[in-house]
Amino acid sequence: MNGKNTKKTKNQGLDEVLIMFRHAMTASLLEEAKDSKCSLSHFEVLMYIAEKGKVTMKDISTWLHITPPSASTLIDVLISKKFVTRTQSDKDRRTVYIELDKGAHKAFYSIHKRKISLFKKMLSKLEQKDKEDLARILIKCIPN
Repeated sequence: MNGKNTKKTKNQGLDEVLIMFRHAMTASLLEEAKDSKCSLSHFEVLMYIAEKGKVTMKDISTWLHITPPSASTLIDVLISKKFVTRTQSDKDRRTVYIELDKGAHKAFYSIHKRKISLFKKMLSKLEQKDKEDLARILIKCIPN
């Protein structure tokens, strides 16, 4: 980290530093994605759907800690932009699945690549030893 950032975070706990990092990452992503059809919150939902494959509205509302009607409104926006589709379960008509639209894969992975690139750019400020230490620490945090 440069001297300015070090002074800013030196006396702060891990929680505050992680929140500050998340805010910096979010601000940078929003700046980079200004011309994109996808907001950051929509992108995060798309990442979740891409990771899980098929999800239900309940899955989304539970993951986001929002009500099912709020999740439905969010999904309606993604459907209107042709990022996701809704399909009914063959086994239970009350169950509706949300999946990435076939055309959304290209747009999604383009945005995903930008996010990874931005993350790498933010970490490029670290010295090699710091990067190795961070990787070692993060690996310990990944659930088995």
